[in-house]
Amino acid sequence: VVTRHYNMASKKDVQLYCAWFCPFAQRAWVALLEKNVDFEYIETDPYNKTPEFLAVNPRGLVPAVIHKGRAIYESSICVEYIDEVWQNEPHLLPTEPYERAVARIWVDFIGKKIIPVYYRIVQKQDKEEQDQAKEEFLKNLETLTEAISETGPYFFGENFTIVDIILASYTLRLNVLEFYRNFEIPNDSRFARFFKWREAAEARPSIKATAPDSEKILARYIHYAQNTAQSEVADAIRKGTAFP
Repeated sequence: VVTRHYNMASKKDVQLYCAWFCPFAQRAWVALLEKNVDFEYIETDPYNKTPEFLAVNPRGLVPAVIHKGRAIYESSICVEYIDEVWQNEPHLLPTEPYERAVARIWVDFIGKKIIPVYYRIVQKQDKEEQDQAKEEFLKNLETLTEAISETGPYFFGENFTIVDIILASYTLRLNVLEFYRNFEIPNDSRFARFFKWREAAEARPSIKATAPDSEKILARYIHYAQNTAQSEVADAIRKGTAFP
Protein backbone atom coordinates (compact mmCIF):
# COMPACT_ATOMS: atom_id res chain seq x y z
CA VAL A 1 0.00 0.00 0.00
CA VAL A 2 1.40 3.36 -1.01
CA THR A 3 0.54 6.22 1.31
CA ARG A 4 0.78 9.65 -0.26
CA HIS A 5 1.85 12.56 1.93
CA TYR A 6 1.30 16.20 1.07
CA ASN A 7 3.01 19.30 2.32
CA MET A 8 0.46 22.06 1.96
CA ALA A 9 2.52 24.62 3.90
CA SER A 10 -0.31 24.85 6.39
CA LYS A 11 0.03 25.11 10.14
CA LYS A 12 -3.18 23.14 10.58
CA ASP A 13 -3.30 19.34 10.65
CA VAL A 14 -6.50 19.33 8.60
CA GLN A 15 -7.29 20.96 5.27
CA LEU A 16 -10.63 20.74 3.49
CA TYR A 17 -10.71 21.11 -0.28
CA CYS A 18 -14.25 22.27 -0.88
CA ALA A 19 -16.50 24.16 -3.29
CA TRP A 20 -19.19 26.43 -1.84
CA PHE A 21 -21.82 25.28 -4.34
CA CYS A 22 -21.24 21.52 -4.14
CA PRO A 23 -23.69 19.46 -2.05
CA PHE A 24 -21.23 16.57 -1.87
CA ALA A 25 -18.46 18.80 -0.52
CA GLN A 26 -20.86 20.30 2.00
CA ARG A 27 -21.09 16.90 3.72
CA ALA A 28 -17.44 16.91 4.82
CA TRP A 29 -17.61 20.61 5.69
CA VAL A 30 -20.59 20.01 8.01
CA ALA A 31 -18.91 16.98 9.60
CA LEU A 32 -15.78 18.97 10.47
CA LEU A 33 -17.89 21.73 12.02
CA GLU A 34 -19.98 19.24 13.98
CA LYS A 35 -16.82 17.73 15.45
CA ASN A 36 -15.37 21.18 16.20
CA VAL A 37 -12.24 20.35 14.20
CA ASP A 38 -9.71 23.11 13.62
CA PHE A 39 -9.21 23.04 9.84
CA GLU A 40 -8.18 25.15 6.89
CA TYR A 41 -10.89 25.69 4.26
CA ILE A 42 -9.51 25.73 0.71
CA GLU A 43 -12.02 26.85 -1.92
CA THR A 44 -11.49 24.67 -4.98
CA ASP A 45 -12.89 24.71 -8.50
CA PRO A 46 -13.51 21.05 -9.41
CA TYR A 47 -14.01 22.07 -13.05
CA ASN A 48 -10.39 23.24 -13.14
CA LYS A 49 -8.51 20.04 -12.43
CA THR A 50 -5.06 21.45 -11.81
CA PRO A 51 -2.08 19.12 -11.36
CA GLU A 52 -1.86 20.34 -7.77
CA PHE A 53 -5.43 19.32 -6.98
CA LEU A 54 -5.15 16.03 -8.87
CA ALA A 55 -2.19 15.23 -6.62
CA VAL A 56 -4.61 15.53 -3.68
CA ASN A 57 -7.52 13.67 -5.28
CA PRO A 58 -6.75 11.82 -8.53
CA ARG A 59 -10.45 11.99 -9.44
CA GLY A 60 -10.40 15.76 -9.29
CA LEU A 61 -13.58 15.96 -7.22
CA VAL A 62 -14.47 17.72 -3.98
CA PRO A 63 -14.46 17.17 -1.10
CA ALA A 64 -10.98 16.07 -0.21
CA VAL A 65 -9.68 16.11 3.33
CA ILE A 66 -5.98 16.24 4.14
CA HIS A 67 -5.24 14.98 7.66
CA LYS A 68 -1.64 15.00 8.85
CA GLY A 69 -0.46 15.07 5.26
CA ARG A 70 -2.62 12.19 4.01
CA ALA A 71 -5.57 12.54 1.63
CA ILE A 72 -9.10 11.17 2.07
CA TYR A 73 -11.83 11.68 -0.52
CA GLU A 74 -15.35 10.54 -1.51
CA SER A 75 -17.89 12.51 0.49
CA SER A 76 -19.52 9.78 2.60
CA ILE A 77 -16.13 8.24 3.33
CA CYS A 78 -14.89 11.65 4.47
CA VAL A 79 -17.80 11.93 6.90
CA GLU A 80 -17.18 8.45 8.28
CA TYR A 81 -13.45 9.13 8.62
CA ILE A 82 -14.06 12.38 10.47
CA ASP A 83 -16.48 10.61 12.81
CA GLU A 84 -13.99 7.83 13.53
CA VAL A 85 -10.95 10.05 14.09
CA TRP A 86 -12.69 12.66 16.25
CA GLN A 87 -14.78 10.52 18.57
CA ASN A 88 -16.34 13.36 20.53
CA GLU A 89 -20.08 13.93 20.24
CA PRO A 90 -22.09 14.14 18.14
CA HIS A 91 -21.54 10.65 16.76
CA LEU A 92 -22.35 11.05 13.09
CA LEU A 93 -22.79 7.32 12.75
CA PRO A 94 -24.60 5.48 15.55
CA THR A 95 -22.30 3.56 17.88
CA GLU A 96 -24.41 0.39 17.88
CA PRO A 97 -23.62 -1.89 14.87
CA TYR A 98 -27.22 -2.51 13.80
CA GLU A 99 -28.06 1.19 13.96
CA ARG A 100 -24.91 2.00 11.99
CA ALA A 101 -26.04 -0.46 9.33
CA VAL A 102 -29.49 1.15 9.19
CA ALA A 103 -27.89 4.58 8.79
CA ARG A 104 -25.84 3.28 5.87
CA ILE A 105 -28.97 1.77 4.31
CA TRP A 106 -30.64 5.18 4.27
CA VAL A 107 -27.48 6.91 3.03
CA ASP A 108 -27.53 4.42 0.16
CA PHE A 109 -31.25 5.05 -0.44
CA ILE A 110 -30.73 8.81 -0.67
CA GLY A 111 -27.79 8.30 -3.00
CA LYS A 112 -29.72 6.01 -5.35
CA LYS A 113 -33.39 7.02 -5.02
CA ILE A 114 -33.41 10.73 -4.18
CA ILE A 115 -30.35 12.50 -5.57
CA PRO A 116 -30.29 11.03 -9.11
CA VAL A 117 -34.02 11.69 -9.50
CA TYR A 118 -33.49 15.27 -8.33
CA TYR A 119 -31.03 15.77 -11.18
CA ARG A 120 -33.33 14.13 -13.70
CA ILE A 121 -36.05 16.65 -12.81
CA VAL A 122 -33.62 19.52 -13.31
CA GLN A 123 -31.76 18.23 -16.32
CA LYS A 124 -34.31 16.46 -18.52
CA GLN A 125 -35.67 18.73 -21.24
CA ASP A 126 -38.71 16.68 -22.21
CA LYS A 127 -41.74 17.56 -20.05
CA GLU A 128 -42.98 13.98 -19.94
CA GLU A 129 -39.62 12.82 -18.63
CA GLN A 130 -39.64 15.64 -16.09
CA ASP A 131 -43.13 14.66 -14.91
CA GLN A 132 -42.11 11.02 -14.56
CA ALA A 133 -39.13 12.05 -12.49
CA LYS A 134 -41.28 14.30 -10.29
CA GLU A 135 -43.67 11.43 -9.60
CA GLU A 136 -40.79 9.10 -8.79
CA PHE A 137 -39.17 11.69 -6.54
CA LEU A 138 -42.34 12.08 -4.46
CA LYS A 139 -42.82 8.33 -4.21
CA ASN A 140 -39.26 7.84 -2.99
CA LEU A 141 -39.42 10.81 -0.64
CA GLU A 142 -42.60 9.39 0.87
CA THR A 143 -40.76 6.12 1.56
CA LEU A 144 -37.94 8.08 3.17
CA THR A 145 -40.37 10.19 5.20
CA GLU A 146 -41.95 7.09 6.70
CA ALA A 147 -38.53 6.17 8.12
CA ILE A 148 -38.03 9.53 9.83
CA SER A 149 -38.43 9.46 13.61
CA GLU A 150 -41.97 10.33 14.68
CA THR A 151 -40.66 12.35 17.63
CA GLY A 152 -37.73 13.97 15.81
CA PRO A 153 -36.25 16.39 15.50
CA TYR A 154 -33.73 14.53 13.34
CA PHE A 155 -33.92 11.44 11.16
CA PHE A 156 -33.14 9.04 14.03
CA GLY A 157 -34.62 11.20 16.77
CA GLU A 158 -32.48 13.33 19.07
CA ASN A 159 -29.16 12.48 17.41
CA PHE A 160 -27.92 14.37 14.36
CA THR A 161 -26.23 11.90 12.00
CA ILE A 162 -24.78 11.34 8.55
CA VAL A 163 -28.29 10.73 7.18
CA ASP A 164 -29.32 14.25 8.20
CA ILE A 165 -26.17 15.71 6.65
CA ILE A 166 -26.64 14.01 3.29
CA LEU A 167 -30.36 14.69 3.03
CA ALA A 168 -30.02 18.34 4.09
CA SER A 169 -27.40 18.98 1.42
CA TYR A 170 -30.19 18.52 -1.12
CA THR A 171 -33.19 19.95 0.71
CA LEU A 172 -31.19 23.20 0.77
CA ARG A 173 -31.28 23.03 -3.02
CA LEU A 174 -34.97 22.26 -3.54
CA ASN A 175 -35.40 25.88 -4.61
CA VAL A 176 -33.72 24.83 -7.87
CA LEU A 177 -36.62 22.48 -8.64
CA GLU A 178 -39.17 25.13 -7.76
CA PHE A 179 -37.51 27.84 -9.84
CA TYR A 180 -36.66 25.86 -12.97
CA ARG A 181 -39.34 23.13 -12.94
CA ASN A 182 -42.20 24.60 -10.88
CA PHE A 183 -41.95 21.65 -8.52
CA GLU A 184 -42.55 21.72 -4.77
CA ILE A 185 -43.03 19.04 -2.12
CA PRO A 186 -46.76 19.01 -1.20
CA ASN A 187 -47.25 20.27 2.33
CA ASP A 188 -49.73 17.56 3.29
CA SER A 189 -49.98 14.69 5.77
CA ARG A 190 -47.76 12.39 3.67
CA PHE A 191 -44.78 14.64 4.22
CA ALA A 192 -45.53 16.06 7.68
CA ARG A 193 -42.51 14.33 9.23
CA PHE A 194 -40.31 15.48 6.37
CA PHE A 195 -41.21 19.14 6.87
CA LYS A 196 -40.73 18.84 10.64
CA TRP A 197 -37.34 17.24 10.04
CA ARG A 198 -36.37 19.82 7.44
CA GLU A 199 -37.08 22.73 9.75
CA ALA A 200 -34.86 21.24 12.46
CA ALA A 201 -32.06 20.11 10.14
CA GLU A 202 -31.77 23.39 8.27
CA ALA A 203 -31.72 25.31 11.55
CA ARG A 204 -28.70 23.31 12.74
CA PRO A 205 -25.73 25.73 13.09
CA SER A 206 -23.41 23.57 10.95
CA ILE A 207 -25.99 23.42 8.16
CA LYS A 208 -26.72 27.15 8.32
CA ALA A 209 -23.00 27.96 8.28
CA THR A 210 -22.43 25.93 5.10
CA ALA A 211 -25.69 26.68 3.29
CA PRO A 212 -25.17 28.27 -0.12
CA ASP A 213 -26.79 31.54 -1.09
CA SER A 214 -30.08 30.63 -2.76
CA GLU A 215 -29.74 33.14 -5.61
CA LYS A 216 -26.18 32.06 -6.37
CA ILE A 217 -27.26 28.40 -6.41
CA LEU A 218 -30.00 29.18 -8.93
CA ALA A 219 -27.42 30.84 -11.16
CA ARG A 220 -25.06 27.90 -10.73
CA TYR A 221 -27.71 25.34 -11.68
CA ILE A 222 -28.84 27.02 -14.90
CA HIS A 223 -26.43 24.76 -16.80
CA TYR A 224 -28.19 21.71 -15.40
CA ALA A 225 -31.58 23.17 -16.26
CA GLN A 226 -30.38 23.69 -19.84
CA ASN A 227 -28.65 20.28 -19.89
CA THR A 228 -25.32 21.89 -20.72
CA ALA A 229 -23.54 21.17 -17.42
CA GLN A 230 -20.12 19.59 -17.88
CA SER A 231 -19.83 17.50 -14.75
CA GLU A 232 -19.64 13.79 -14.01
CA VAL A 233 -23.10 13.99 -12.41
CA ALA A 234 -24.58 15.63 -15.51
CA ASP A 235 -22.90 13.08 -17.77
CA ALA A 236 -24.34 10.24 -15.68
CA ILE A 237 -27.86 11.64 -16.07
CA ARG A 238 -27.42 12.01 -19.84
CA LYS A 239 -26.09 8.46 -20.18
CA GLY A 240 -28.43 6.87 -17.61
CA THR A 241 -25.48 5.46 -15.69
CA ALA A 242 -24.64 5.33 -11.99
CA PHE A 243 -23.41 8.46 -10.25
CA PRO A 244 -19.65 8.96 -9.87
